[in-house]
Amino acid sequence: MSLAIQAWTLICGLYFLWEALAYRGLFGRLAEFQIARFGSYVPLLTYLVLFTLALIPAWIIAWFFARRREEDLDLAALLELRISQARKLRLLIVALATASVSVAAGFAIYAFWFLPGQDGELRTIAASEFGAVPINEGPTRIVGGELGTVIFFGQDWFIGDDRMAFSPYRPVADGDGLSRVFVQLETTGTRGREAIVQRPAWSGIIVEGGLPGTVRVLFNYIGVGISDPYYTLYQNEYALKVRFWLQAMQWAFLTLFLTLLIVSQTRTIKKLERQKDAAAPPAY
Repeated sequence: MSLAIQAWTLICGLYFLWEALAYRGLFGRLAEFQIARFGSYVPLLTYLVLFTLALIPAWIIAWFFARRREEDLDLAALLELRISQARKLRLLIVALATASVSVAAGFAIYAFWFLPGQDGELRTIAASEFGAVPINEGPTRIVGGELGTVIFFGQDWFIGDDRMAFSPYRPVADGDGLSRVFVQLETTGTRGREAIVQRPAWSGIIVEGGLPGTVRVLFNYIGVGISDPYYTLYQNEYALKVRFWLQAMQWAFLTLFLTLLIVSQTRTIKKLERQKDAAAPPAY
């Protein structure tokens, strides 16, 4: 039974992590509910809520069977059982902490090594050339297009927030109606909408893909088609990487919390072991 519960915990953790990274399923729906009600959503809290709800049935079943097993045990056997349960719980927390620190490291490594920076020559490309010529990630100026519908996006990370606005940037004579490049705008909220104006050129760091999952979904909801591949022009390196650094920090804090639980659980195990030794009959 305990092995099945541990497997269920691992499966739920990985599944909702996949939903969070892909921004789909129950995670996507709960995030969109928060955005509709509050204007932003809390990624880590959303993940933990779904993960905890999925574990409740397993915890209830485990508690029920544990109570039945304890009814017919003497004190020594009961302490041995509780020590075994505490060790299994500690092992589970260790596994969660390992997964958490791996996710934190993954976000940090991705932001540091796999996202482009501000170094390099500034390249100029026309909006009409997207989809027709190879696009290199890095410092870029795009010209020859106009902004479309603006989407405002917000995430709260407890240790900071991430609020941005994005718009498709299309050539004036748009052929198939698909948006191949998006621009991150300077405004961070709807109150700054009046400051958004058309420009002859937009400069920043371009990256393949790049739109947060929430923004992709919102654009699809309002009928803005997105090509595959597509590109996003961020104002600067900070704007491009901030949400990945914030995610890495959040998962690192979660790892710290789980580490404290491991320490606490280890103390509980030692306490139970002392009680077991005290309850054992003296040897002659």
